[in-house]
Amino acid sequence: MSDILVVVQRFGDEVVGGSEGHARVVASRLARSHNVEIATTTAADYWTWAPYYPAGTSELDGLRVHRFPVAEGRDPEFKAFESKVLNGEHTLADEDEWLRRQGPHCPELLDFLHWQGNDYDAVLFYTYIYEPTARGVPIVPERAALISTAHDEAPLRLAPYRALFQLPRAFGFLTPEERDLVHRTFRNEHIPHETLGLGLDAPGAYDIAAFRAAHQLEGPLVLYLGQVSEGKGCDDLLAAWTAYRARPRSRPATLVLAGTLRMEVPDRRDVVVLGRIPESEKYAALAAADALVLPSRFESLGIVLLESWQVGTPVLVRADNPVTVGQVARSGGGLAYRDADGFGDAMGRVMASREALGVAGRTWVERESSWEAFDARLAQLVALTAP
Repeated sequence: MSDILVVVQRFGDEVVGGSEGHARVVASRLARSHNVEIATTTAADYWTWAPYYPAGTSELDGLRVHRFPVAEGRDPEFKAFESKVLNGEHTLADEDEWLRRQGPHCPELLDFLHWQGNDYDAVLFYTYIYEPTARGVPIVPERAALISTAHDEAPLRLAPYRALFQLPRAFGFLTPEERDLVHRTFRNEHIPHETLGLGLDAPGAYDIAAFRAAHQLEGPLVLYLGQVSEGKGCDDLLAAWTAYRARPRSRPATLVLAGTLRMEVPDRRDVVVLGRIPESEKYAALAAADALVLPSRFESLGIVLLESWQVGTPVLVRADNPVTVGQVARSGGGLAYRDADGFGDAMGRVMASREALGVAGRTWVERESSWEAFDARLAQLVALTAP
């Protein structure tokens, strides 16, 4: 039994996020056979990093959680500074300063690692882009595993990360595509790694008819589940949907947007905005859909794809997102589209082959995302990391 610390920028019931959600699952699974603690900040919101939870040590899910105050949140002028660093003339010092201005700047968490980091056999860090990881891994490199959740974005190539990706004892990648990106960018194939993926509980009971009735949804449905914003590709999705529905022989259907609304959505009879739906409705929504569409350009792991396949619903993803394209190719549970014309063609093919694609996706996710398979991969990461 090892003593393991998980370092993550946010942690709590109010925290909704891919890397934070993965960290919570990993901590809970490892706690079945190890002593696991969490080091995190007092923030719940990743944009401001404003204090939300009280500083100090508490317990959540049977895990001991150490929360440290954020000394500085995100600089209000961060976006302008980021534009300069990513697109304009700047210095190496600017690249280093970018890390602090982005937040969360949490010196007490780093002090904790200085004074107590060596008390743990392994320290698992999420995610590469934030200061607790970028400054924390160099403190305990000989017992650090970096779960980077990296994707192909401009900040990945900034100065603070060039050294970071050479330091950890081991890497935990979410997908083979993330692994290949990191190896290609940093030439660090010599560092041991494990590709983790994710384990999932089987869906609980859900009622498709009740979901449709509650939201007055009839006929074929195409579902988008997630934050409704330009950053998630929803503007491109709506343009592609409009072009698809304008086709003379397009199949009548409704595009359902389920998630927090952060952009203008056109007023159309064939587009329904539900807002964020409760967790209890998630699998009913997925099962009610003829297809799930994920238009995001950047994903470290398309968790919603896995959840869709759990209920036998095929998916559509962008052809320029290597992670989600790779998931679809390995599972056989959907298709990829390149542009608005390709979206319409793929939509027609997915709806015509819904059952076969859905079965392929379900079979794959039941094998790859079983808890037995996931726990074995976690055990291997710990074995690679603990000195």
